[in-house]
Amino acid sequence: MRSPRGTLETGGALLPVDADNCLAVARERESIVVGLLPFDPDEAPRLAVPETYRWISRTDDHADVAPVARPTGSLGVDSQIYRDAVASAVRRIHDGQLEKVVLSRALELHYDDAPLDPAAVYANLMALNPTAYVFSVRDESTGEYLMGASPELVVGVDQQQFSTRPLAGSASRATSTGPTEDAQAGEALMKSAKDRAEHATVVDDIAQRLGPISRELTVPPAPSLVGTPQLWHLGTHITGILGEGLSALDAARAIHPTPAICGTPRNAALHLIRELEPYDRGFYGGLVGWTDPDGNGEWALNLRSGRVGPRTATLCAGAGIVNGSTPGGEHHETAVKLSTFLAALGLTLNDLAELGQ
Repeated sequence: MRSPRGTLETGGALLPVDADNCLAVARERESIVVGLLPFDPDEAPRLAVPETYRWISRTDDHADVAPVARPTGSLGVDSQIYRDAVASAVRRIHDGQLEKVVLSRALELHYDDAPLDPAAVYANLMALNPTAYVFSVRDESTGEYLMGASPELVVGVDQQQFSTRPLAGSASRATSTGPTEDAQAGEALMKSAKDRAEHATVVDDIAQRLGPISRELTVPPAPSLVGTPQLWHLGTHITGILGEGLSALDAARAIHPTPAICGTPRNAALHLIRELEPYDRGFYGGLVGWTDPDGNGEWALNLRSGRVGPRTATLCAGAGIVNGSTPGGEHHETAVKLSTFLAALGLTLNDLAELGQ
């Protein structure tokens, strides 16, 4: 995992641990806790203590993009199922059943002629997303790699001081048409009543969840613009001091899943996601990160991500559905979000048209 701290690499055997005793085990082994929290809070985390770990200084921000195999087919480029799910969600919101739900869709790429090289894909994610939290985790049960370039730190803790920067509300960037048009796209997002309301809901929810476990909590009154290569986001940098004896993992579990990845009210949104999405998210939309025995750590959202095997790559992306959302608009937003991982595969959305469904 790469973050502003550097790149974290683990080695040797992984000792699976429970969330309740993981820090004690890490302390005994003079190591750290690494792993994944699933999207669904009712499912079990996958945490482990590695035999070895090391931090490497960041030197890869200007690396070249490596060539990778080309796909021979795809499934999910155009998804009527997703548009129908958005329409259903909007009706539920109009009926007052909930305020927001985040619906995701999947895109599957097939590689029948030549296998994918996960190492090359990961290197490309690092090179193309210099400010992101880039990660790669091997699934021992399947041999696939879960990897991505997340723009969002859910919680970071250093000596009990924590920070979180929720992102909610987004718009496509206009970098191809020039800096003036790109700046105007960001300004329009800042002025969007729909996006500002969606963002405020996320910030309020996180502040309420962090309040009981914090000694201090600072929430800026307004969001700022956060840019990735593909999108403008609204982001708010929340800071504070954790309660005595609490860790980054404790804070992450307290606020996950936030309305930015689930919706509000949480239980109603979870129920609707289980009903409308035609697949189990698993660790997509969950958290990936680490915590040391002193409670320091970083946990980022598993976004702009995919599962990479030698013959398939499955990408996921979601969008927040609120009053005023449209099926076509949300389908387009998810397509733009998919383009982050597609770039690491050497592809654009236009490249997929010839592959079929």
